[in-house]
Amino acid sequence: MAKSPDDFADLIERLEVSGLVCFGGLKITANECAQGSEALIGQKGLLIGNAGSAMWRVFSQSAEYADGAPDPMNRWTKRVLDVLADETGARVVYPFDEPYWPFQRIAQKASQSRSSPLGILIHPKYGLWYAFRGLVIFDEVHEFMSQINELVATSEDLNHPCATCLDKPCLSACPVGAFTGEQLDVKACFTHLDSANDPDCMQSGCQARCACPIAKEHQYDGAQLHFHMKSYRGA
Repeated sequence: MAKSPDDFADLIERLEVSGLVCFGGLKITANECAQGSEALIGQKGLLIGNAGSAMWRVFSQSAEYADGAPDPMNRWTKRVLDVLADETGARVVYPFDEPYWPFQRIAQKASQSRSSPLGILIHPKYGLWYAFRGLVIFDEVHEFMSQINELVATSEDLNHPCATCLDKPCLSACPVGAFTGEQLDVKACFTHLDSANDPDCMQSGCQARCACPIAKEHQYDGAQLHFHMKSYRGA
């Protein structure tokens, strides 16, 4: 039987062993709550996700990755976070499960992520190379609450990384001009992905995303880029 985390620092360390990151915390209000989950308003949540390739190195060795069944990363995420939730008496809500929680609003409140010209959120530390995997929710009497309160209270409002990016190379890098700065031309994007023409974005990743100069050190490796592009095109 797995050992329950001894304290908050142990919980964060356990997440890091799985390649996961705690992006920050928030107090849940009606604006960040899914319909039908109003009983959770007022409780505190930790926003958990992946950044760079740390999670990929763990996930790509997992049974879920190898079994050929649908949604391997989502299933792996649930297995890892559900175990931690069970051990700490918390609960987890996921961006891929109904009822759907407004993770973009949650992210902008808890993690200092902001909208980018590509329409996806950009983080001041990790750029475009991260994703949110779940929100771990603790009630007010939880033993970790003092540390969670401190995390929520001291979250820094970091500068928006796009504000000083004058050239916006992300908007000109797409080989078919699918990004306008206001919306994505999904048809043009998918047509190019299906063509396998150079540049082969299915293999090397979205060229617009890869052109972003922020946090290049966290850019996903080739296998991870290919995995996510297949998931995106499959959707």
